[in-house]
This record gives sequence, C-alpha cells and structure tokens, in this order.
Amino acid sequence: MERKTALVTGSSGFLGSAICVDLSRDHDIIGVDRRGPSAALRQQAAGGRWHTLDISDPDGVTAFFNRLAAARRPVHYVLHMAAFYHFGQRWLPEYERVNVMGLRNILEGAVRAGAERFLFAGSIASLPPAPEGSALTEKSSPGTATAYTRSKTIGESLLARYSDRIPTLALRIGGVFSDWCELPPLYSLMKLWSRPNMMGRMIPGRGMSGFPYIHRRDLVRCVRRILERRHSLAPSEILFAAPPGCTTHNELFAAVRGACGARFDPRPVYVAPFPARCFLFVKNRFKAALGRKRYERRWMMDYVDKPLVVDTAYTRQKLQWRPGPELSILNRLPVLMRRFNQDRSAWEGRNVRRNEGRYDYDGD
Repeated sequence: MERKTALVTGSSGFLGSAICVDLSRDHDIIGVDRRGPSAALRQQAAGGRWHTLDISDPDGVTAFFNRLAAARRPVHYVLHMAAFYHFGQRWLPEYERVNVMGLRNILEGAVRAGAERFLFAGSIASLPPAPEGSALTEKSSPGTATAYTRSKTIGESLLARYSDRIPTLALRIGGVFSDWCELPPLYSLMKLWSRPNMMGRMIPGRGMSGFPYIHRRDLVRCVRRILERRHSLAPSEILFAAPPGCTTHNELFAAVRGACGARFDPRPVYVAPFPARCFLFVKNRFKAALGRKRYERRWMMDYVDKPLVVDTAYTRQKLQWRPGPELSILNRLPVLMRRFNQDRSAWEGRNVRRNEGRYDYDGD
C-alpha cells in the first residue's frame, strides 16, 4: 500500500493507539489526543508525530491544521477514534463538547486539509435491537436510547452532512476486546461468572442477550483494509467492524465457567428481569457508598434477551474481509481466562485503567 499520512484522533486510547502502531509500519502517523502517548506507544509507533489537543476547541483545532499546512504536511486520511463515554443514561456536557463539537471541528479541519477519506468510529451499540428472527444491517437506523448512543447517532448525521465535501465512512464497531479483556461489559461478566458460588451462576433473563464482539487485532485489520480498498468505497459509506450474528450470554457463560475448572457448576441460574433490576439497584447503591466504579446500570435490563444480531454481508463484500475465526470471542476466551486466573493483578490493572479512561498503550 502506498505510504501516506494518517491523522488519528484518540491516538492514546485503546483503539487509536493500536491503529497507530499498525499503520506506522507503512504510513506516516499524526497522533492527536488530550493525553500524550505512553513510552510504549512512542516506541512501537516509531516515527509518529504526537500532538496534545483539545478537539472541542475550534480555534485550537484550526490552528493545529494551519500549522500542518504551513509545514506542508499532507493529511490523506483522518481516523476519528476520539470519544467520550460513560455508563449512565444522562446527557452530560462532555457528549456535546467532545462527541459533537469535537467531531465537527475535526471534520472542518479535514475538509480544509483536503483529506481523501474521513473515518468515524461509530458503534453497533447505537442500533436498537432488530425484531426477533431478523438482523441489523449497515442500512439500519441508529437510535437514541442512551446518551452515548445518542451522541453516536448525532455523529453519523453530522458525517452525512459533510459527505459532499469529503468522502466519509461511519464504521459501526462491535465490542472490542483484547487478550486482557479491556472491554467493560465483558470485564463485568467475566468477574461475575468466575465466582464459585451461586452468584457466579446467575444470568438475567433466558441468557439470550447478545452482542457481536471483535478482537482489537481484527479491528485494526479492518481499518487497514478500508484504506486499502478506499477507491472501491462510496463517498458516503456505513460499514460494520464485527463478525456476523452475535454471541449470547449463554455462550459466554459456558466458555467462562468451562475455563474455571471442574469444581465450578456449569448450570446457569436464570433470573427474571424485575428481580435482577432490584438486585442491581441495591448492588449499585452499595458500590456508590464505597466510592467504587459502576458499570452495570438498571437501564441495561431493558435489553435483556434482545440480542444485537448483525448481518455483515455488505461489509464483507465491499472490503473482501471478515474477522478471523481464531480471534473470535469464544475461541479467545480461554486465553483471557488464563490471564485472569494467573496474572490477576495485571489483568485488573489494565481493565480498571481502560474503564476509567486512563488507558496507556500496551500490546496483547
């Protein structure tokens, strides 16, 4: 692939840093983040140019792109991975400031720089579940059920308004995990189901809640494939970064319990949504009193047994790509569980830093 310049926002984050490391092998990288890169990221993405920038500041973003133009540094691709998220339903000012205004500022800068393609990191979680027996496609309309999904929906709408000025691509991404987990919902489930007592056997509903998961390495390969196939893509595209279908709680539970050993009862205990919601309320009140981070929220019970099943046929055809089976969540869970069991301190540390927005690049 021809060597070009890729500007990556959120370059110190979980997704952006891995993309920088991979593309730095044959591209020039410009990394933009509110935090500087870790020593490991600087070493692994040698040659990258790193900039600390508040993307919500329009004057700062304009000045940044002007400096690039004055230095005659081209920007061929903009990969917008920066985003704010939290687990509550309430719309916080950061959503407007970072996910809406920040996106608009970077889009404006990319247009002025004459970028060849603008990639926006969307989310499959922004889509409402499809009716039973059907699947979500790249043409499915996103929803606004939570603050985070609303911000991603607004982002896709904003992207569409710029598509006549710059070729855009909304990449709706599944749940991205690494060999250390580093995915908050999966982290929570692994901790719950690895308990040897009755609590560790509980599954809300009938265990049919589900989501498509993708290994971070496969996500990186997907982004690379998009750049390789850029000339065959429409000026305004929506693609999935996920395997087809979804992985249910029943499947995850069996894999986690199976990796825990023979003394762990493999039979799930299904809990109806209402008592599960009540239990979660008490649990979160207890965590809040102790000042501990909460991932599980009661609104999540609205999605019990409503899996996000995706049909990725269009993406597979456009990119001639699909995630590798060797990195599927069920094939990879034994590796995650081995690290969970054998190196708990490192496992907890990496997951807590990711959950709290303090991620520093580290390889698998």
